[in-house]
Amino acid sequence: MDPKNNRLKKKPPVFTGPRERFGQMLVRIRQLEGNPHYIAMGLGLGIFVSITPIIPLQTLVAIALAYLFRGSKSAAALGTWLSNPLTIPLVYYANYKLGCLLLGYQTTLDSITFDSFSQLMALGIDVTWAMLVGGVVIGAILGILAYFITFRIFVTIRRNTQSVDPESGMAA
Repeated sequence: MDPKNNRLKKKPPVFTGPRERFGQMLVRIRQLEGNPHYIAMGLGLGIFVSITPIIPLQTLVAIALAYLFRGSKSAAALGTWLSNPLTIPLVYYANYKLGCLLLGYQTTLDSITFDSFSQLMALGIDVTWAMLVGGVVIGAILGILAYFITFRIFVTIRRNTQSVDPESGMAA
């Protein structure tokens, strides 16, 4: 067996840094199949859900929404990767602050820690509502932006892919 081929078939390490994970996510997004609207809808819904404070259910909710809105379920699952241990504290704190502002609550929490939706509910209904309202608003804005950016990118990718003749490798 050729050692060069063996090296190419090697799987990437399980634990990678943020740069490698971001690169892997971009490769997976680019490999998605379907028309630009289908992919953009799924990714936008996934990003929307990733901002809301429903930690253990994000992927399931994103896939269900993608099914309902006829978006890419794979893109929706990838979109939920926006929430990760590095971004969650910042995102949820912003959700809380915006929710308090929109609902007219006095912000009293300087640090919010929870691991699940049930623990969030235990913090009190005011905190829960503030985080949900803030999350829906921020998630909607980011989800809509993600839709239009993704749509534009995939229109460009598809146009560039179609303008090259696969047999000769030359532009058509």
